[in-house]
Amino acid sequence: MKAAVFHHPGKISVDTVDDPILEKSNDVILKVTSTAICGSDLHIYDVFFPQPHPLIMGHEFMGVAPRPGADAAGATCFWRIC
Repeated sequence: MKAAVFHHPGKISVDTVDDPILEKSNDVILKVTSTAICGSDLHIYDVFFPQPHPLIMGHEFMGVAPRPGADAAGATCFWRIC
């Protein structure tokens, strides 16, 4: 999958990263339909919160659950999440 990755101050690129996997039966993998950069992402970019390793940006997102885990409470196929 593609993700915006912070590498170091002033360097963010769109990289290919590993696809997520269901680790537990109550996990849900989302297909992201929209995302945003928030204040905490800007603090990382401005080095207010130094990062020792590359970091995938954008934790404010909406999407659908095309493949919820078997025990994901209330989640159904293509359930909208925001």
